[in-house]
Amino acid sequence: MKRFFFTFSVFTFSVLLLGSSCTARSIIHRGEAPVAIGSETSNCRVVAKDGQWQAVWDMYRLWDADFSSYEFQASRTYNYTMEDQWLDWVVNGALGFFTTVTRHTVLLQECDQEVVIRTPEQIQKQLDDTIAQHLKDQGTSRPNKLQPIFIMKDGNSHQGRLVEIREDAFEIEVEVQPESESGADGEEASTTVDRVRLKNGDILDGRVVDQNRTSMTIRLKKPEGGPPTKTISKADIAQVQFGISSEEAERETKRMTLDRSQIERIALP
Repeated sequence: MKRFFFTFSVFTFSVLLLGSSCTARSIIHRGEAPVAIGSETSNCRVVAKDGQWQAVWDMYRLWDADFSSYEFQASRTYNYTMEDQWLDWVVNGALGFFTTVTRHTVLLQECDQEVVIRTPEQIQKQLDDTIAQHLKDQGTSRPNKLQPIFIMKDGNSHQGRLVEIREDAFEIEVEVQPESESGADGEEASTTVDRVRLKNGDILDGRVVDQNRTSMTIRLKKPEGGPPTKTISKADIAQVQFGISSEEAERETKRMTLDRSQIERIALP
């Protein structure tokens, strides 16, 4: 009689342990491709299932469920649950009591939530492809409003002319909007100026009043305490722009270095 009660107690304890494994629970996807896990509020449907073998009443996994052959969709979310079906009960009843080896069915569920998953390599490839397309379209010669927009992971964005491409960063030139200047009557100035760019990088704004075969004279917009006009040798001039707006002439630029790892994406206007 004592042996019967002992056997019955062990059997009951085993059944309780096996029964506890019927509770659905999420497990971690172990594939190489990244997969997004659906939230508890998402609606999911079973799309595949496989068996998972465990020992010592679920304390150790022997063989994991294999979903490597399933074609996961990059824009979908998935979930995994583990439960016991009729085959599991047969196997567990025959082997579990004597060997503590149990089998459970893992269900792969596809959920209705959609996400976009990109690996760091895919993000960098997108950045390089966008810049390549921009340069192919002669983007650096376009106005600033048609320059690429760098959207950062912190939510900020920067638009500017690409100056340098490095392995770990982009250097761009962005426009800094100046404070508007007012004339003597209190109204904003709206005149045009001539701009002379010198080969040494200096810029002279004003009005070209005289020129000949070898030189050019410009009346400076801001003499800054010096003579109101200046004569420059044409050999020192890189470019002359006539009749540009005062707003464009006053526009300043600055350089920014953007870390590649902090860029979410690049948009082309």
